[in-house]
Amino acid sequence: MQLRRPLSESKYMHLGEPFSEHSLPEAPGRVVVVADDISRRVRELSEAIAADYSDRELTILAVLTGSLIFLADLIRKMPVMMRVDLVSVSSYPGRTTTSRGPRVTTPWTADMDGRDVLIVDDILDSGGTLKMLREAVLKAGAADVRTCVLLSKSRDDLSERVEPEYVGFDVPDEFLIGYGLDYDGFYRNLPDVRALAQKPEASP
Repeated sequence: MQLRRPLSESKYMHLGEPFSEHSLPEAPGRVVVVADDISRRVRELSEAIAADYSDRELTILAVLTGSLIFLADLIRKMPVMMRVDLVSVSSYPGRTTTSRGPRVTTPWTADMDGRDVLIVDDILDSGGTLKMLREAVLKAGAADVRTCVLLSKSRDDLSERVEPEYVGFDVPDEFLIGYGLDYDGFYRNLPDVRALAQKPEASP
């Protein structure tokens, strides 16, 4: 009995264009951060965070879905007592490449009262998501709230943006995919970070 199922052209799309099951598309865009550099930098971040929380219990609040790969690699290198909770925030719905502003779609479940919290996200753009979450977690009673992002976009137009305590890489202000970041739900599984050429936004 054959257990393999061929790829469905209607299900697997490449920026809106179907591709053959016999010819997968090449990863789009130019490489911004290579996989080896990501691995090295994540290890450095893990060591820095572990040193800061060596004598404290840590609660990590990870922002879905973009931070999942970063989160998994980060915490496996952190020998500290920790809890992990998740929160879902939407800023770039569907094929949108311009932020529509952060909106919590699935709240966290952990009790934050009196806890030391580290918010982990994939990328800092306008800073709206981290600002919103930081204020909400403090309001929930957290004793201390810090933030960690893999990527921080260079934004000269945002002089008052709140900067994270832990940053992996400074990157150009472009739409990025790979290592957890997506376009219309695709390309999260790319091992490196790439800049995606601007695509027309879907009609509202």
